[in-house]
Amino acid sequence: MNLCISTRFLFCLAMTALFFVACDEETTFNEGPFVSKRTQILSFQLSDVDPPIDANINEEEKLITAKVPFGTNLAELTPIISISNKATVSPPSGVPNNFVDATTYTVNAENGATQEYQVIITQSEPDATSVLVLSDPVWNFSPSGTGVPSYFTSNGERGLAYGNEHLYITNNNDKILIINPVDGAQLGLLDMTDIEGGNPKIADIDVSDDGTILACNTVEWTSDGGGEATTFKIYKWNNEAAQPEVFLTYTNSEYRMGDSFSVIGDITKDAVILTTFGRKFLPPAIRGDLIFRWNVTNGVVDSEPEIITVGGLATLTKLGSRPHAQLLTIDDTSYYVNANDIEFTKVNLTGTFENRIPNLGSELYNGFTSYFEIFQFAGKTVLVTSFPRSSKESRLIVIDITDGIENVTNKEVILSQNFMTGANEIANVNASGAVSVNVVNQNKTEIYCLITNQALVKFDLSTQLE
Repeated sequence: MNLCISTRFLFCLAMTALFFVACDEETTFNEGPFVSKRTQILSFQLSDVDPPIDANINEEEKLITAKVPFGTNLAELTPIISISNKATVSPPSGVPNNFVDATTYTVNAENGATQEYQVIITQSEPDATSVLVLSDPVWNFSPSGTGVPSYFTSNGERGLAYGNEHLYITNNNDKILIINPVDGAQLGLLDMTDIEGGNPKIADIDVSDDGTILACNTVEWTSDGGGEATTFKIYKWNNEAAQPEVFLTYTNSEYRMGDSFSVIGDITKDAVILTTFGRKFLPPAIRGDLIFRWNVTNGVVDSEPEIITVGGLATLTKLGSRPHAQLLTIDDTSYYVNANDIEFTKVNLTGTFENRIPNLGSELYNGFTSYFEIFQFAGKTVLVTSFPRSSKESRLIVIDITDGIENVTNKEVILSQNFMTGANEIANVNASGAVSVNVVNQNKTEIYCLITNQALVKFDLSTQLE
């Protein structure tokens, strides 16, 4: 009797599981023995436009639209089309088509169902220009999204870098997390053997062009300039499974160093390493105004840095707190510098002031900016920065500086949504944050934004014609 009941129970359990699997297959992937009914166009890219253009897909109206540069031959454009699994599309992907008039594409499901999409391609006006477009968050770990990451610790996440198809985040001031950029999930930790010295021991992180992972500590300034010496260190990991090695050291008793650093180039060949000296809470006359530069030549790093004094800053602020310096390329003839007390400033290689972003009266945005990256994308020069303004507001800022930072207007500035919307206040006493970018192609760049204690968010950046 008990055996019969158990058998019936197991049979019912198996049938129930089969039912749910069937439902799941039908509503999600339609794999296995089930016949797919999916008829969706997932992406529609005009590949022969320079740069390629991803069309907008209105799934509700089954309408695909795109605007191409003036003069484009609409009679012969080649779309690259991604569709539902097991479906086909007619006309096929990769085949030239005439888009002078509205065109119909039909998706045919495995089960014989069909769905038509209307495609309308138009030309821009003759004087139209390309502008940057920031997506809504791809994923959003913040109070405005799904909540701050569970692995955040108090003031422990300050550095962020993309490389090797992963994200790296400094964690707890003494660890480095490996993060999946697809969904923000934690994948593992780097080895921290013999990481010692500095406060914090691990402050910032970057990735060389060859995939080598590097991270630095922070060392403090001594008030009389003659106190106990401290040693700034940059460690390197040859890969995610490697133990760290000390890549460079610099010992002194005069400078606070390591709030951030940059690696430009390939440290196994030629590269430039930058860090800075600033500090808001030092007496005004002796706040930092220095860039430290190490050159890497044929894989060999300088034993001592070149020290560049930055000019053209307001006398009382100098570089302020959390300073940062960047080069666009290793051969660039100008540094970009920034800190919480100054606006983005461009100086030549000797430190002489060249120009500054016109935001001294908060015309473009109102609040601190922190770590930043500069990169080239779709024929533009782009600056992205974190914006840890307060416990009630934090954002990502994207700035098109193609025409020079001194010519930026509100039109070239994009502010993301406020990550702190609708939340209880979350402090960020260091006003710290970081950004990192992955240029996927000339039509898409992934942007990652970290705000200490408050947010880790992913965006996509693209362009469109006005």
